[in-house]
Amino acid sequence: MGKKKIHGRVAACAAALALTATFGNVVLPEFPTAHAAQSDWHFDFGGNGAANGYTAVDAGTGYSNARGYGFANTGQVKNVAAAGKNELSDAVQFTNTSAANTFNVDLPSGLYEIRVRLGNTARASVKAEGVLQLINMTGNNAEDKFTIPVTDGQLNLMVTEGKAGTAFTLSALDIKKVSDSTETKQTIWVCGDSTVCNYYPLATSEQAGWAQMLGGYVDTSVFDIRNMAASGQYAKGFVDAGQFAPIEKYGKKGDYYIISIGINDTNYSNATEYYNTVTDMTKRAQAKGMEVILIKQQGRNGDAQGNLTSRWFAGELDKIGKEQNCQVVDLFNLYKDYCRSIGADKTNALYKDALHPNRAGADKLAELVASQIQFTAINADGPV
Repeated sequence: MGKKKIHGRVAACAAALALTATFGNVVLPEFPTAHAAQSDWHFDFGGNGAANGYTAVDAGTGYSNARGYGFANTGQVKNVAAAGKNELSDAVQFTNTSAANTFNVDLPSGLYEIRVRLGNTARASVKAEGVLQLINMTGNNAEDKFTIPVTDGQLNLMVTEGKAGTAFTLSALDIKKVSDSTETKQTIWVCGDSTVCNYYPLATSEQAGWAQMLGGYVDTSVFDIRNMAASGQYAKGFVDAGQFAPIEKYGKKGDYYIISIGINDTNYSNATEYYNTVTDMTKRAQAKGMEVILIKQQGRNGDAQGNLTSRWFAGELDKIGKEQNCQVVDLFNLYKDYCRSIGADKTNALYKDALHPNRAGADKLAELVASQIQFTAINADGPV
């Protein structure tokens, strides 16, 4: 399917005008508006028109009430080419990532699935409703999705910094209403680093973080998994970068907050700051009704053959778990025991390098994590 230079809505309205002239009266057709009726959208961004089934949005499409969608500031986006086909052959680039530079869509109140596909991308994140939603998407036409409640009649979205100095682009956006209710599913939120985070393409990446693979061991018809981990991140940086903000904004009773971070704290932080930051996140998550799970991170390749029993501030996690009455999972020794059971050669096959798991290693880590946590589905009457 190729691009269409004529906007689909304009063509449809012209046809309607021709068909509604009866008995000397012309009934003007109503332009559908997002805020009035439309809840599902397929937007094609860039300067080359729209692929079949999509609504064209170029950098000059400013928001208006009549249209129901558009950019808040057209002076801070521009049309760019992209490497894909059809709706992915072009994109818009956000040249300013200030809070006011969003793409806005009027939507009826409800719960929405938002599917994002980027243009040519080195590393970019996605914000919606003022907080981060997707972290460090990579690769041309990188794709991911998230579920979000819209309560104020409008979705505000932008592609923003994942890596400074690179282009932050948006090629296509699909919006689907999944419920009239604004209540999200029970959610498993994850804080972590490069051994935990998502890699793209999500389904086929050679390297993976264990939270990327967690959906294979959790009932995703009941639980939504929101992996907010990022490569290179440490505990205080996770908070300062805004990755904890959506967890605190949307977290609720029945949700889980898994904290699996500390490797990079050895470079950028210290035991006292780590303890204080993780304690603070734990208390704030618990105040929203979430169950907090602390993970002692797995070791390096080769640790299974040695005498170490922990790394990465494991003692601080034990202390926080006791003080805040939350579960601590000893992934270090779980993984160590597993690696010893399969031997050094098979262990080597689970690592990308001395520290990072490959996809197979991440999958095993996810299995071990899930085996230690009782993810309990709840309803209005309590656990089921």
